[in-house]
Amino acid sequence: MISREELLSLKDEMTPRERSEALARGEAVDRIPLCPILGETMGPLFGIWPREHNHNAELMTQVEVGMYREFGVDGAGIGTGLRGVAEAMGVELVYPEKAVSYVKEPLVKTEADVAKLKPCDPEKDGRLPIILKALDMINAEVGAEVGVSTDMAGPLTVVAQIMEPSLMLRWMVKKPDMVHEILHVVTESNKRFIDSACKRGYAVGFSDPLASQSLLSVKMFREFVKPYLAECIEEIKKWRGNEGINLHICGKSSGIWNDMADLGINTLSIDNVDSLAECREKVGDRACLVGNVPPVDALRMGDPEMIINYCIHDMAQAWDNPGGYVLSTGCQIPIGTPRINVEAFMYAGRKYGAGYKYPKFRKDENDHTWASKHIEDPLEGQK
Repeated sequence: MISREELLSLKDEMTPRERSEALARGEAVDRIPLCPILGETMGPLFGIWPREHNHNAELMTQVEVGMYREFGVDGAGIGTGLRGVAEAMGVELVYPEKAVSYVKEPLVKTEADVAKLKPCDPEKDGRLPIILKALDMINAEVGAEVGVSTDMAGPLTVVAQIMEPSLMLRWMVKKPDMVHEILHVVTESNKRFIDSACKRGYAVGFSDPLASQSLLSVKMFREFVKPYLAECIEEIKKWRGNEGINLHICGKSSGIWNDMADLGINTLSIDNVDSLAECREKVGDRACLVGNVPPVDALRMGDPEMIINYCIHDMAQAWDNPGGYVLSTGCQIPIGTPRINVEAFMYAGRKYGAGYKYPKFRKDENDHTWASKHIEDPLEGQK
């Protein structure tokens, strides 16, 4: 069994900003970019539970800065979560002390409720002002070393917080015009938050679990998801051009990878139920891939050796992705994940991802550390 002393023995030689800039110049870096999906669920490692975290910019900052300082991840920031924009539009949430929030009562139950919906003001409504304040505080603490960004739910996922998901799905079939009407209001709310974040200088990404093929057909994705995500992404591009736009969709997404890439995103993040190798073959020349170590089976329930094996497996699958690769988890790491397991994830990237260089800058197959080590994939044929 690997010791904690060994897990902590490897140190970064570059800051995340230095690493990112060197990669863009075509240089080899100390290690592959490492961005496990963390956030409020990591608060308990620092003695801060979700309810207090969600309502206090200082505590948000403490957790984010703490994760960066302790683990050395390649990003920092705070997002709206899946329900932040819906809450700002008037949805009442319940905040358990030691679990994530949930919707108490949906806003839309009937067609008459749709006309009452109004876009939110992110500078005033819900917890969005707290989140914006926290972004500024995080940036002041560590922004010189690491990129600070925010993440928000895609429009359809916000709709599923405003109304019961089962009702939303029925209306998508029987009353599609009503769903589109809600989506227009939600997209305007999203765009307003995008404007508030971008004018402060922060990149914006999206998590859109309700867009998954585990729920929607490709046809439904193209009608109810793609045009509204496209509108949000175009709003970002007005501020930042083609810079730093990530899209994560939970569950199955292989049938919509090309649609996701069509949106003009920079990084495409996939769930651990899908294959990085398959994604590389389909769209690897169109986006940097992100993923996809299992957050529950490996990070929460596994041990350091299992996590290291998963990390090696994923790097073997996507190391040569033409658009680049970021080692990450397949979704957010849950509450209760042991600190040593996050350390194991970072150790694996530092040890086995050393010397990473973007494929387009490599002179030949030996022009990077991975090829010279010839490490065998410990999970080949298993995942």
